[in-house]
Amino acid sequence: MTVPLTVRIARLARAGTPERWPAAVSPLTARALQAPPRPARVLAALPTALYLLLPEGHDHVLPVLAADALRLPTGLRLATPSAELVWRVDQRDEVVVGEGRVRLPGADLLAVRTWRPARVPVVQERVEAAGLQATLAALEPATGAAVLRELARDVATAALLARTGRVARLVGGLVGAGRGLTPSGDDALCGVLLGLRAAGAVPAGRQLEVAVRRGVGATTSLSASLLLAAIDGYAVPEVVDAVGSAVRADTAALASAMPSVLAIGHSSGADLLAGLAGTLDALCRTGLPSSDHPHPQPEGARRA
Repeated sequence: MTVPLTVRIARLARAGTPERWPAAVSPLTARALQAPPRPARVLAALPTALYLLLPEGHDHVLPVLAADALRLPTGLRLATPSAELVWRVDQRDEVVVGEGRVRLPGADLLAVRTWRPARVPVVQERVEAAGLQATLAALEPATGAAVLRELARDVATAALLARTGRVARLVGGLVGAGRGLTPSGDDALCGVLLGLRAAGAVPAGRQLEVAVRRGVGATTSLSASLLLAAIDGYAVPEVVDAVGSAVRADTAALASAMPSVLAIGHSSGADLLAGLAGTLDALCRTGLPSSDHPHPQPEGARRA
């Protein structure tokens, strides 16, 4: 039997005076946190993070982050390191989220300020193909499986050439492909989305956005939320630094940024760099400056 929300809140209140943990909320999830109280399901309880699925939909996830966690762009960030935190919840438990707080057993997480998540900027200066080739060479040792780079190159090329049907098919094959909270195919797609944005390839980014939004139901909730953030250029700071350096063809800055990216997850960092490398390869092969990328054509206008 489902326990009414008012009963859950009353039980939390009777459990004693909760600790008050001040937190900083991302503008990407501030509205969701300020909404009326409702239950949220624990997707995962890790030492550094708690991932909460909100009832608004499959891709509505609120990450609660310890001070030493990756700064996911949608997160509610605590000032306390994970060594000093005890969540007191497990996977599939329910907590209460709303009115600017997350209610855990024994603790109220209160949003007292906002923080600004890292966002990939559009690189203003024109980078020649030779510069991108140098960047590709720098990325080569770090990008994991060649097949993922090739798939990323194919989807980026299709988006740059406005081949709508091919973009949809390739994205459908990548979304949710792999294991874990953020499957490899999704991480690579994040690299493509961020790379196209940094390069100023607006029409291509829109092509990819449409396909990703239609397909995120096929992957995990956390990964879906991060894909949607990447559409708007948001990612963890380590990735933002790497993408900007790569598209500027600043190989020294890229070399400095890559170790931190590769340290993300079991293979998430390498998979994301594979997506970025595939995108740069596509930009070199198409030879199209960002301002000259074609606008989408009807599906029958060219062979997909």
